Amino acid sequence: MKNLRKWPWGILPAYNGFSHEERVRGWQLVGWFIDNGWKPKAAVCAISGSTERVQYHSENYYGWTPYALNQQVHFALHQRFNRPKRWLEIVERYAVTGEEWFAKLALEPIDLAGNLRAEHGPDVADIWTRAPLPPNVSIPRHQIYTMPETAPVT
Repeated sequence: MKNLRKWPWGILPAYNGFSHEERVRGWQLVGWFIDNGWKPKAAVCAISGSTERVQYHSENYYGWTPYALNQQVHFALHQRFNRPKRWLEIVERYAVTGEEWFAKLALEPIDLAGNLRAEHGPDVADIWTRAPLPPNVSIPRHQIYTMPETAPVT
């Protein structure tokens, strides 16, 4: 069994109320499933149908429903709060009924994480306990991402 991926980049901004740490843990979980052959690699963008530079994206880092998105759509989705016109052009181009998950995304930031914690309690944040693991697989908990300690300023 392969190890969890290590986060090599900087600090992510909060997204939908999910912290950097929660977002990285979601990335680790999806990557671990892909690396071990329990989930296919993202191949086709769920919005545009593109097969170029496709990766998974999560709106809910407490859930297990990442969407495959190509890089251009993925960036526009994350930038929709500051550049709504670009996002709305994508929605206009690819939405058929207007009921698609991406057509319903808010153009203002929301605190989905806070709403989920309020509704389900703080344990909802532990995605590892609810991950759809294959039989007889244990999570290498010592590899789960935690924020690095920062040295005190002197």
